[in-house]
Amino acid sequence: MSSAEAVFLPCKSLDEYRAAVARCVDSATSPVPVWTGARDDLLDGVALAEDVYPGRGTVRPCATGVVLGDALPEPVLRAARPLARTWVTEVDDLPGSGSVLVVGAYPELTAERLRPLVEAAHRSSRDLFLLTGRDVHSVSWMIAKQYAAPDARGPVGMFSALDSASPVPGVEWFGADDMRHRDIQGLALNRAWRRLLFHGNGTEDQLHLGQFTVCGLSPAGDRAPGRQGPKCAFGLGCVKPEDKLLPARAVRAAELVLANCFSGPLAGHGAYDPKYLSMLAAVDGAAQTVVATLFACDAQRPEVLAWLGADRGGSAARALNDRLADINPYPAFVQVGLQAPAAHEPVVDGGDDGRGREAAGSYLREVGGRLAGLLDSGLTAQDYPLRPRLRPLADTVLRDTVRTVTGSAPERRAALTAVAKEVTSLDLALAQRFAKHRDDPVFDFSTYFGERSVAQERTALDAACACGSPLDGYLHRGAVPQVTDTVRGVCARCGDVYNALVGAPLLRVDTPLGGAPGTSVTVRVEAVGRRAGTVNLGIVPSPTIRVRVRPALRRVEVTAGQPARAEFTVEIEPDAVPQLYCLLPFAVHDLGIAVSRVYFAVAPDERE
Repeated sequence: MSSAEAVFLPCKSLDEYRAAVARCVDSATSPVPVWTGARDDLLDGVALAEDVYPGRGTVRPCATGVVLGDALPEPVLRAARPLARTWVTEVDDLPGSGSVLVVGAYPELTAERLRPLVEAAHRSSRDLFLLTGRDVHSVSWMIAKQYAAPDARGPVGMFSALDSASPVPGVEWFGADDMRHRDIQGLALNRAWRRLLFHGNGTEDQLHLGQFTVCGLSPAGDRAPGRQGPKCAFGLGCVKPEDKLLPARAVRAAELVLANCFSGPLAGHGAYDPKYLSMLAAVDGAAQTVVATLFACDAQRPEVLAWLGADRGGSAARALNDRLADINPYPAFVQVGLQAPAAHEPVVDGGDDGRGREAAGSYLREVGGRLAGLLDSGLTAQDYPLRPRLRPLADTVLRDTVRTVTGSAPERRAALTAVAKEVTSLDLALAQRFAKHRDDPVFDFSTYFGERSVAQERTALDAACACGSPLDGYLHRGAVPQVTDTVRGVCARCGDVYNALVGAPLLRVDTPLGGAPGTSVTVRVEAVGRRAGTVNLGIVPSPTIRVRVRPALRRVEVTAGQPARAEFTVEIEPDAVPQLYCLLPFAVHDLGIAVSRVYFAVAPDERE
C-alpha cells in the first residue's frame, strides 16, 4: 500500500501527532495518526497492520469511558474520545449499566484498581473493554487501530495443541496432530487473518503449540532491576527452539486470542516484567482486538466454539467467560480493544444505471417505512432505549439521503453506505435487546401491528412448520401508513407460527421435539435474506421454561436469496418441569424482523 493510501500515519513528535489527530477527527478519509516517538519497533506493527486493514471503518463506541492516570497527553485523549459516548473521571463514577471502556497505560491497570470492576462486569454480563499498552506510545497505537476496518473476507483461524477432535467447517483449523506435522510458524505468520485464536499451555510470555511457541518478548525497553523474566531474560536462551518461535507482535490478525494461562494479567499480578508479557507484545503488533487471560484458564473446545459463535457480534472475552463459567466461575478472559465491527460491510446497489437507482430507492423506502413503524406507530414509548438512535437515522433518511437518490452515483453510494452501516448497528442492538428482554415491545410487533391491520391476499412462503406441515402465508396491510405491513404463516396443526415484517428474512427451524431435564439439544436455524448482509439470529424461550440458550446471538453472512445457517444449544435445567413449551427463534436484518414459534417438550427420560 502506498503512503498516499496508507491507513495509519506514524508521527515522531507530539506536535506532529496533535495536528494529525485534528485532521483525523474532522475527516473520515484522513489516515489515522500514531504517536510512535522513539519507539521504532512500533513501525513494524504499523507496517503489518496495513496488510490487515484495507481502510478506515466506523467506530462503535462504548456507553461510558474512563481514563486511568495522568500519563496520556491531550492529543491522545482527543483521539480516544469518539470511542465512548460518555466519559467519567473515576472508576467509581461508572454507571451500573452499559458497556465500559477503560483507557490507560499498563502500569495504571493494577489489580487493586480494576479487579472489582472486572468481576462486577462479569456478574452483570456487561461488556468491558480495555485500551492499554506498555507506554503512552503503545496506547496511542491501540487507539489508532480502533478506527480501522478489517478485511471482511479475511480468514478465521484456530491453532490448538490441546484439541484433537474434528475440525470445524469454515475455519482454518489446526489441531494437536497438525502441531506435530505441519509448519505452524509459516501457516500462522505468512497470511493476514480476520480472527485468530491460539490455544495451548503456557504462561505470561509463552503459549506452547507442540514444538512451536507464541512468544511475548518485546524489543522495547529493558527489564527493570529486580524484576523476574524467563530464561532469555538472563542470557540463557529460550526454553523452546528459537527457529520455531511465533512472536506475538508479528502476527497479522485483526482479532487475536491468547488462550493460555496468565497471558494478560493485570499490573501487579504478573510474575514477569511487562517486557515479556504476551498481551502487550500483541498490542504492539497489528491486532486491534487482543483477548488474553487474567488467571489460570481451563478453556477447551466449548470455549473455542463459543468464540467462533461470537463472530464479530459482541465481546469475544464475554462470550468466552460465559461459556467457561461452569468450570471457571471467575472472569478468566479480558479484552483489549473495542467490540469489533460487523464482519460484513452492508452493501446496497447504488450504481449509476437505472437498476442501481431503483435498488437504492427501494432500500430507502423499506428502511424508512420500518423506522416509521418503530417510531411513529405507538409501538415504542418515548423512553424506549433505542429511540435516541432510531430518530436521527429516520431524520437522515428523510432530510439528507433521499435528496441524493437522484443525484450522482458517488453521492448516492456515500449516503447509502452511511445509512446501511447505522442500520446494521441497530440490527445488532435490537437483536441484543430481544435476547435479553422477552418483553421488549418490538419483539411483540405482530400483536401490535396485527390489531391495526387487515388480512388480505395469500402470499407464498417457501417454508414449513417445524412439525413438518406446510405453512399458508397471509399478507396483513396496516390500516394507517405508520403501521408496517406484516406476513403471517399459519400451520393447520400448530396455528400462527411465523410472523415477519414484509421483506424480513425468511426463517426455517429444525429442532428436536424436546429433551429430558439436565440434557441439551441442538437447534438449527436457517435464514434467507432479500439482500446481502449480516443477519442476527437468536432464540427466545417461552418465559416459563427453564432452559439456557447458547450463544445468545449468532451473526451470519447472507447472499441475497441464499440460505445461511446457524446452530444453537438449548440446555435444559435439571429442575425443568416436564411440559410442552415453545421456543421463539428470530432474525433481524435491515430493521426487518421475523419470529417463529416452535413447540418444545420437556419430558422425563423414559429410558431411566
